[in-house]
Amino acid sequence: MRWTAIALAASLVAAPAHRQVAAIDEGSFTLYRDGERVGREDFSIRSAPGSSGRVLVAQATIASGMRRIAPGLNADTAGFPARYQCEIRDSGRVVETYSGQTARERFASRLLRADGESAREFRLPTGTVAVDDDVVHQLWFIVRRGAGATVPVVVPRRNVVERVTVEAAGTERLSIDLRLYETTRYRLRGPGGERQVWLAADGRIIKATLPALHLTAIRD
Repeated sequence: MRWTAIALAASLVAAPAHRQVAAIDEGSFTLYRDGERVGREDFSIRSAPGSSGRVLVAQATIASGMRRIAPGLNADTAGFPARYQCEIRDSGRVVETYSGQTARERFASRLLRADGESAREFRLPTGTVAVDDDVVHQLWFIVRRGAGATVPVVVPRRNVVERVTVEAAGTERLSIDLRLYETTRYRLRGPGGERQVWLAADGRIIKATLPALHLTAIRD
């Protein structure tokens, strides 16, 4: 998947000098479904220079069995998506390609699968962020708004906009691989159900649960 990540990076940001790119977060999650280890998500969220100011670039490779998901997001500093791309491979074969781009708050998308192609265009409300159902690191774009926020969320591969509320659910101390993390737990409530995110003091996601997918992500 290395060539895919390189291609996404090249398409999302116009070749800035390395010294100008700042890492906001990067790392990996181990993914568990119903308590059984099923895969891994390697990701990065970076700030980089764009044509009209700083942009945020988020990329990942999500591996589960023979399935590989490679999402790439280009957004402004508030998280409003300018471009979104995602490629899904199964046993090395491309089974789904998604691309979307925003122009004057209109989001135009194209989804290509083996059973056909679809396209859609719709308006994104002010303050929208992009978060796909099965991508963990993108939850950062929601939870960074803080407790009490109601965030419009475009779910790219479903081509819908949902409103998600952020609720603080107290502080918790998590022990992971013999390390202790002081975290704040947040509930993200939306039409797709509730998700929970445990955020460290430095803003990193340490743990997340996606009950609708029976999925738990633990920071490595």
